[in-house]
Amino acid sequence: MVFGSDREKLNLYLREFESESDRGCAVLMLCALEDLLLQAIRCRLPECSNEEFRNLAPLGRLSLTISNAFVLGVLSERERADFLLLVKVRNKFAHGAFLGLSFLHDDVVHLCNFLKLCDSFDDFVISDPRKRFMFSSMLLYLMLHDCSNDKDWRLVLKEETNYVIK
Repeated sequence: MVFGSDREKLNLYLREFESESDRGCAVLMLCALEDLLLQAIRCRLPECSNEEFRNLAPLGRLSLTISNAFVLGVLSERERADFLLLVKVRNKFAHGAFLGLSFLHDDVVHLCNFLKLCDSFDDFVISDPRKRFMFSSMLLYLMLHDCSNDKDWRLVLKEETNYVIK
């Protein structure tokens, strides 16, 4: 659950993107999710240098970071699949800056229709592609927030070469 200043951050997160253009919403939401993903991964690792950390989370390689987060147990298969779809949507907007894309563009609608996290609640059906994108992003945000605050789950060194889950 999200309380206090964390709840305020979530509300700010949602309000911030409601007024953004479609392009701004897609690009900036993923920036926020990437920051939280990096924090969640770092919480799972033993102390390491930035160089060692960047082997798991290389700059400019969010898809690889997402896959490594799955291997580390930070993301479930469903979360990984949706995160990768969100990245594809973000990339459509980021690399199509002069195409006038919106969440109503056929390619974007198609990708958003495959998002599964936003279909997690039977009585809450979302068909609007932007809302599907935002809701899936919000659910990932909440999951990553919980994961990054879970101090009981961490890889620790066992002898010299093996890791165990504590």
